[in-house]
Amino acid sequence: MSRDESQQTLHLLCLAESTSKRNRLEACAGALTFAPGEGPDWHTSTAPNTDRALAILNAGWVDAAVIDLEAEQAEHFLQQARDAGIVTPLLVVTADSETSTVTPLLAAGADEFLPADELTPLLLERSLRLCTRDQAVDSRLEYLAQHDMLTGLPNARLFERQLDLALHTAERHGRCMALMCVHLDAFQERVRKGGQDAAEALLTQSARRLRALLRRSDLVARSHNEEFLLLLECSAELSDLALTASRILETLAEDEDSGKGSCASIGIAVFPHSSSVPRQLLEHARMALNQVRDAGGNDFRLYDEALEVVSHRRVLMERALPGAIQRSEFSVRFQPRFDLRTRSITAAEVLLRWNSPDFGAVSPDQFIPAAESTGAINRIGTWVLEQAVRAGRRWLDAGHRLRLAVNVSAGQFRGGEFADDLARLLKIHGLPAELLELELTERVFVANVAEHRDLFTSLTDLGVGLAVDDFGTGYSALAYLRHFPVHALKIDRTFIAPLPASEDDSAIVRAIIALGHALDLRVVAEGVDDQAQIRFLEAIGCDEIQGFLVGRPMTAEELNDLLTGQDAASDAWPA
Repeated sequence: MSRDESQQTLHLLCLAESTSKRNRLEACAGALTFAPGEGPDWHTSTAPNTDRALAILNAGWVDAAVIDLEAEQAEHFLQQARDAGIVTPLLVVTADSETSTVTPLLAAGADEFLPADELTPLLLERSLRLCTRDQAVDSRLEYLAQHDMLTGLPNARLFERQLDLALHTAERHGRCMALMCVHLDAFQERVRKGGQDAAEALLTQSARRLRALLRRSDLVARSHNEEFLLLLECSAELSDLALTASRILETLAEDEDSGKGSCASIGIAVFPHSSSVPRQLLEHARMALNQVRDAGGNDFRLYDEALEVVSHRRVLMERALPGAIQRSEFSVRFQPRFDLRTRSITAAEVLLRWNSPDFGAVSPDQFIPAAESTGAINRIGTWVLEQAVRAGRRWLDAGHRLRLAVNVSAGQFRGGEFADDLARLLKIHGLPAELLELELTERVFVANVAEHRDLFTSLTDLGVGLAVDDFGTGYSALAYLRHFPVHALKIDRTFIAPLPASEDDSAIVRAIIALGHALDLRVVAEGVDDQAQIRFLEAIGCDEIQGFLVGRPMTAEELNDLLTGQDAASDAWPA
């Protein structure tokens, strides 16, 4: 034993069934500091009964206990202690050292037995030395079996035990927990280039960064090779979890003291939404991780059928969107809409485009939801409306009375000032309200019916048209068509694409057109890409069409040229 170890103060608990036995134990334990040989100093406490002794042992501050009870009572006490998970060395003094007496005591959990007639401070000191040393060895072996030696983090075996306990606690208190599988991207390539030392340095650096970033209550483990496991309490707000995952990616990737970080991939499963079973939760997180890695990595993905999948790319988009207007990253395109009777351009849909220096050309399907979740949709939507009104005024001045259709998000209606703001915009630029048509999905019409009915009435009073976009793909209840001042239906392209070959889709399109005309609504078919589709739609009375065949999205200048010489589109029409 080293000098430092010899200077330790350890705590010994004495338990005896009688005053004489208690005095003998105390006298023997009190002389331990004078026993020959190097060793720690022992501080002795005495328990008045077995219940108090168990309570003291459960508290965890005792290093060993020596008990002197009748054999049957000693055996019962040992069983209680071990059943309670107490691992403290327990030494039993016994008057009978026969095998028939000693064996049950050892089986019940005694670490050592001491013959009562041979009990001396020297014997007690030797026994304590052996037991505490054995316990230290056992503890070290248990630690090695449950921890990663390189990083010092718990390994997968210990993590799974901690996961089971943590989820039971979370279920009891109604908490959400996020399980994350974190994989260091291109790790094997780093091993080939920098060798094992560089790989180990990266792993220890990553472990340190993860531990420093997360709370002390969060669990961090090294699963295997280049994978870490995290378990942290999270809120029900998905955006909060997305920000945490983004910070983890950024922290792992950053340079520090000229040491290069690592890009990573993260798969996430949320308890109890993804699963309430620990092993299944881990499987779901790994499935999400595999999807991220298959997509190129350096991102995160949430596995949860009940929740929206939010990626690292979207989080970055949300940060970039508010300043995109000032940076002139947005532009608008105009896709012409043709009247099937006159075969002339009567309207154009205004389409927003975002060309980001960081993300390239971004699809509206990606950035519009991000803009809605951050509130940036209000400024962006206002900007698009202003571009449309300005263009409409210019075409009107040039002699082209063109109706402009603008998609409006539900988020733009929040606040109750949309109609007033639109009226001011039309007045400033002098565009007649009937030349503006707002396209909304069925979801917008049926959400907050009472509030939206007043808004739609205000817009109709203003003279603005309302069109149901992607008609047929949303709600099956059609009562809102009677309750709202709708002017047009746009048949979704999924019904147009199979025409005229598909009998089912042909029947659906005929029904929509008949319904629209019965309600005195214009019907527009979008996604028209084939001359056979034009002939079919013309034959069944569709009012207007738009699609790549008759006109792709174009700049205002290109549409102006098309309006000036409308014969340019005549080749697209069937004979």
